[in-house]
Amino acid sequence: MDPIKDLLHLYSDAVCRQDADQWTNTWCESGLWDLGHGEPVSGKENLRSFWINSMSRFEKVIHTYSNSISHLESHSGTGRAYVTEWLKPVEGDPVVLHAFYDDEYVLEKKNWLFSKRTLNRLYMGKPDLSS
Repeated sequence: MDPIKDLLHLYSDAVCRQDADQWTNTWCESGLWDLGHGEPVSGKENLRSFWINSMSRFEKVIHTYSNSISHLESHSGTGRAYVTEWLKPVEGDPVVLHAFYDDEYVLEKKNWLFSKRTLNRLYMGKPDLSS
């Protein structure tokens, strides 16, 4: 059993189903999400609002992880997770994102949660990688 892979799978499942409650519950109260552009978003309620607004621009999002590594101490840890997203906007052409997250985790009430996620984009554009 790998608690960080479980956390990644919960996050991914929430994105694919656009489940704001499940997605928000993968974060600690002071969580910080840095998408690599604009200002990072912090605090669980701010994260939730930002995510709902962001997801409203898409008809469909398929979010998957291809591989991940993590190192856990007793109550905190770090890791990296490679992600691919296929995005179908409400308006416009589909795009694909290939990236990795540099993550920080915290153990709260026997659950591992994200305390910080920093997205590092490798590619974002046309699904045939021609952008």
